[in-house]
Amino acid sequence: MFSKASLHFLKRTARRFSKLVSVNGKKYKVPSNFKEPAYDMNHIQNDSKVLLLRHGNTLFNLTYDKIFHDKGYGQEILDFWHDDNYRDSPLSEFGIEQCKYASQFADKLDIDMVLISPLRRTLQTAHYVLRNHPQKEEIKYVIHPGIREHVYGYCEMTRNWEKKYNEEYKHMFPNLDASLMLKEDGHYDELFYSKNFQPEVSEKFSGMSKKTIDHIIMEAARDNFPRAAESYESTCDRTLGVKEYVRNYLKNRNPENDHKKILLVTHCVTLRVWMGDWSGMSKPYQDFPKNSYWVSNCEFFPDTQYNYSSSL
Repeated sequence: MFSKASLHFLKRTARRFSKLVSVNGKKYKVPSNFKEPAYDMNHIQNDSKVLLLRHGNTLFNLTYDKIFHDKGYGQEILDFWHDDNYRDSPLSEFGIEQCKYASQFADKLDIDMVLISPLRRTLQTAHYVLRNHPQKEEIKYVIHPGIREHVYGYCEMTRNWEKKYNEEYKHMFPNLDASLMLKEDGHYDELFYSKNFQPEVSEKFSGMSKKTIDHIIMEAARDNFPRAAESYESTCDRTLGVKEYVRNYLKNRNPENDHKKILLVTHCVTLRVWMGDWSGMSKPYQDFPKNSYWVSNCEFFPDTQYNYSSSL
């Protein structure tokens, strides 16, 4: 059974497939309220040193919309949201074409460093958007767990991350730095997405296996839906931590690169927290701050709000 809050959430996010869009000569059926990404170079090439990019459309995104179209509101959408088959969902064909189209604009940007969320969709997005960039070999690529997505379901959780990194991710980019994902034992953190959760959830994690922790997270996500297992306060805290990371990098980088941009490849909620600074936010999808933002899949967004030359 859905609570009133859950139904309210579903009704606000319901979409219907009734619009055709063309990307790179291919047509795709998308929700009627689909918003074309903005690629105005005057919008992108401004004085902001920091540019954010939301990942391209994913298999999760497409299937989620199709269930709304075919089934409407009901148990199917709750089951889908917590379907293990969509764990760490990759880009859809449509999403890959979005990235290839966006690369035409990315290629015109002077980029110094790219911060990438550890999730598959953001790593794939960065790869397809930047794979032909004229400065590809000089750009520094950093996998940063601080800009992962706010956890609602399996889509934000991974399986065999270290194996995928060694077999796939590290071959996508030159100069890829994954050191922020390393643990003291020299292995990569397979549970990076379990950090900074609601206290009543995270206190249960100590000494438990990944399988057990994943189960606890999903139980919490189901019980609290549409409220996430992770707190918005902690998402804001880790986002501020990444801002400080960027600030320090800008402060200490070679002055010859001062004209170049820092690009973050991240997610919807994390991007909105970054741009809207939701300090103390505890009610998801309610009482949005007036300075919050929405961006489409694979849309660039300049951060013009923060002064990266002073301390937070």
